[in-house]
Amino acid sequence: MSLTQPILGKPSLSREEEADLALRNTTIGSDWAWILVLAFLSMIVSVPLLQFAVERSRNSSHPPQPVQVFSLLPSFRNLRAIRTPGDVLHLLPKEPAIRDYESDLENSSILTEWILPPMQAALSQWGVGNEQAYCGVGGCLFYRPDVNYLTDRGFLDPAVLKARRRKGEGAAIQPDPLPTLARFNQQLKERGIELIVMPAPSKPMIQPEQLSPAFSSRQAALQNESYKKFRDALRREGIRLFDPSEALIEAKRRTGQPQFLQTDTHWTPEAMERVAHELAWYIRSQNLLRDAGTVNYRRKNETPENQGDLALMLKLPPYQTLYVPQRVRIHPVQTSDGKAWRPRKDAEVLLLGDSYSNIYSLDGMGWGKGAGFAEQLSYDLKRPLDRIVINDGGSYSTREQLLRENARGKDRLKGKRLVIWEFAMRDLIEGDWKRLDFPAARESAIKPPRQTPLGRLNE
Repeated sequence: MSLTQPILGKPSLSREEEADLALRNTTIGSDWAWILVLAFLSMIVSVPLLQFAVERSRNSSHPPQPVQVFSLLPSFRNLRAIRTPGDVLHLLPKEPAIRDYESDLENSSILTEWILPPMQAALSQWGVGNEQAYCGVGGCLFYRPDVNYLTDRGFLDPAVLKARRRKGEGAAIQPDPLPTLARFNQQLKERGIELIVMPAPSKPMIQPEQLSPAFSSRQAALQNESYKKFRDALRREGIRLFDPSEALIEAKRRTGQPQFLQTDTHWTPEAMERVAHELAWYIRSQNLLRDAGTVNYRRKNETPENQGDLALMLKLPPYQTLYVPQRVRIHPVQTSDGKAWRPRKDAEVLLLGDSYSNIYSLDGMGWGKGAGFAEQLSYDLKRPLDRIVINDGGSYSTREQLLRENARGKDRLKGKRLVIWEFAMRDLIEGDWKRLDFPAARESAIKPPRQTPLGRLNE
């Protein structure tokens, strides 16, 4: 090996100047240049060959990933049909298909499967997470978008709104929640329906001391700098805002117990039930329903155990013991005759929610079923509830579901007096607040409207 030594700069040179001088005066012998090139090419070729061999040995029913890449290319029949330059462009792989292939390859990568879990386990011992999960204090994990909500600039900052509109892929994105909330509130008012907006707090808002000891003396919930402006704007529009943050902070102070699961993004069953109880009290105190509930539900005890979604995001090996499953106590709600609670489409109250509402309702989430936010609110109100709960896209998905059902002739808003819209607080800074127009009660079912041009979304 004959690598010539770089010529060091004078002591007076800056580090950048020294680095530039060293690079300009470093040479590599021709023999070693070929060795490095061949080693690089061998690495490029060996990885897909290894992937191909392992997937083929597993007798997968699908073609190995290195072969599936050819599915992105046009067939010979399509190539023979080319007549114009436009035909060529039409045959090029589309961006969504390329992204899907990359995602599939990443998830099934043999090197990822063999190397990433033990490497991440070692890094986690030193408090290093990944691009989705941050390691906190005492085995607590945090979701990166929840942290970004607190550390990024204000979600109503004009520069932030402009940047988010520019980042939209395909259809226009509405980053500003205020016009959408005002419009939805107006649409409901026209039908005699009250709206309660309930942003669900995130773990770093309520338990920042587990993210950093610097917040150990913090007594109030952390917030994004635009939240006060958001709250004041809702008040001016006459939109009811129910923020559970202070209730959770008070419960943490009084009980000394965490309000969120150790390795999951969501709240504990006790915190969720407390918020449901406080919301029921608020609804009664504001006389938002015509009469008091008279249905006597009952609850039972169950203790499911599960590993949180954040621990799964770390992709740790099965033998790791740093983040173990957590056992919780939930209270599934039943009718007086012992039957499981069910939503009622003829109920006067409709809950629109996301995974915060679903966490103890949907069995597939691993934390039990029949004990979620809708069930607990129904129990406290002593009346049936209707619900539309979709885990993702809290800023638009439940409203889109309302429109789809209306298009099929099912008006879920018929007979409603109160709509509660729960969504994760982080949606204020990362959600797509699409404007969706709902038909009046007297109108027949119609198809969902086309997306309004971006320039008119803030009118």
